[in-house]
Amino acid sequence: LNGASFSDGFAPGSWVSVMGTNLSRTTRIWRADEIVNGRLPTSLDGVSIKVNGRPAFVYYISPTQLNVQAPTEGVADDQMVEVEVTTPQGTTKTTALRRQFAPGLFTYRAGGKTYAAAIHPDAVLVGPNGIIPGAPSRPARPRWIVSLYATGLGTDTQPAIPAGQVVTAPAKLRPSVVVLVGGQRAEVLYAGLVSAGLYQINIRVPTVSDGDQPVLVQIGGTPSQNGVSIVVQR
Repeated sequence: LNGASFSDGFAPGSWVSVMGTNLSRTTRIWRADEIVNGRLPTSLDGVSIKVNGRPAFVYYISPTQLNVQAPTEGVADDQMVEVEVTTPQGTTKTTALRRQFAPGLFTYRAGGKTYAAAIHPDAVLVGPNGIIPGAPSRPARPRWIVSLYATGLGTDTQPAIPAGQVVTAPAKLRPSVVVLVGGQRAEVLYAGLVSAGLYQINIRVPTVSDGDQPVLVQIGGTPSQNGVSIVVQR
């Protein structure tokens, strides 16, 4: 599944979640010492994944879920590819749909709603005031700048950064990204890769009504998941 939206389909270099049982005997993320010479690990505690015969990069393992960065290389886009999971308990195979673009917004759940994991320039979370105890948050306002975070926007960046490599400086996305807030097009100030598989999109919030407003990211005509909002309040 898409590692942000948990929808079917993934793009090269994107974050992917694999669900199952008996996937690992341990639960953890990678350690700093497992990132060697700027390369991310392809195995944790004997757990590894291949996508179309090529190794993925393993960030998180647990008995029921694995989070990995899909390899950059592979077959032509929009095809079913084999996914092979190897664990200390054995090996299993399945298939998944690889697409050129599979945008997914990272989100958080609060108050029974799904909000985009957006932040203000001062790193305060975009959301209703006090929505998460202990975490400062405030709504956005029209014309304010906020940052969204997504995966699945493809690998066409300047400079090119292959999957599995530590991102040491942002890499601008070449294809155009469209962001809609409350059905209105937002001004996209920047869209680029800021970490392995992770894109940051800086937008200026359009003039929309107060309240929870739906937000969509589109690239190559492919939209992100439905049901995601940001809160706007003057």
